[in-house]
Amino acid sequence: MPNVLTAIAPTLFSSARMVANEPFGCVAAIDARFNDKGVAKGDTVTVPVAPIRAASDFTPSNVPLTGGDSSAANVGVTITKSRKVDWHLTGEQMRSIENGAGVEEWAGQLVAQGMRTLRNEAEIDCALAIKVGASRAAGTAGTNPFATALDPLVDARTILQDNGAPLADLQFVGNTSAGNAMRKLGVITNAYQAGSDQERRTGELGRQFGFVPTESAGIATHTKGTGTSYTTNTAGYAIGATQITLITGSGTIVAGDVVTFAGDSNKYVVASGVSAPGVITLAEPGLRQALPASAQAVTVGNNYVANVAFERGAIVGVMRPPLMPANPTITQMPITDQFGMTYLMLDIAQYGQRTWELHLAWGFKTVTPMFSALLLG
Repeated sequence: MPNVLTAIAPTLFSSARMVANEPFGCVAAIDARFNDKGVAKGDTVTVPVAPIRAASDFTPSNVPLTGGDSSAANVGVTITKSRKVDWHLTGEQMRSIENGAGVEEWAGQLVAQGMRTLRNEAEIDCALAIKVGASRAAGTAGTNPFATALDPLVDARTILQDNGAPLADLQFVGNTSAGNAMRKLGVITNAYQAGSDQERRTGELGRQFGFVPTESAGIATHTKGTGTSYTTNTAGYAIGATQITLITGSGTIVAGDVVTFAGDSNKYVVASGVSAPGVITLAEPGLRQALPASAQAVTVGNNYVANVAFERGAIVGVMRPPLMPANPTITQMPITDQFGMTYLMLDIAQYGQRTWELHLAWGFKTVTPMFSALLLG
């Protein structure tokens, strides 16, 4: 299909248009590893993880004891996507554009739109990785968490605190509806409550209960599985258990579903589910309350907006340009956007035309689930 150049006629070049930037809160809030080292889809980037050490009694001695052995641990973050946007121009089309004024503006916007497309796709994947890797959930499905107060943010903080999160760099990322409701609360709009009128005048939300609140266009509504009438088996499960066997019942329990067990008010996030009776996996740290050795009813929560609260280091993202072999007909150039993400730009000489491609590869993973929680909306 030929290019349609009506929209970029020379008479329109004089009016530069700003390229839109959707809220990009998830990738901006995680431990994002940006660089220009080429990678391929399926590659694994290793992230070191410090092992948990057990305590022991201290006994004075004239000879210091040798410290206990420790095995290095790591978590692999797999590059799951390698995507591109592309466009082309024939020789005649290139000459037509060159004859117009402001071709630089058009070319710059074209590249910026390509960055925007790839960035938004990566943001969606990042939000999904945070959701399915969260430990537990707070809030009520189907209800904006900040409809009346900031209190649900405190509940999310309590989950992280109980899980042992360091609370040093807390992040909250919600959809724009959550941000909208938060900005309307009196505790933020009233200077005498907020301590200043800065948030009301700038629209930028300040730190709340330790969290840096941001918004993301990638926050989506989770659709629950069809699972119903499931119960646990009669084995009984101790605090900290993550593998729970379900019997009876039918339908699917999918990753990201929020489940509760009879007699336990905690809302657990399912890391991997089932399509028939079998074993579901809860994210760490697992059960907060032991399940007795009898069949306990399992309830699957309703659909919800997956707002997320976490310690920055709980989620790792790797975003890099793909590795492209040298080719005499292809000119390669890494370019970086305002967020620090590096893309690979290709200028490909062809028969009577030129094609341009903009590439980006990425992968995301929750490496410390216990430092991540959902705030249902």
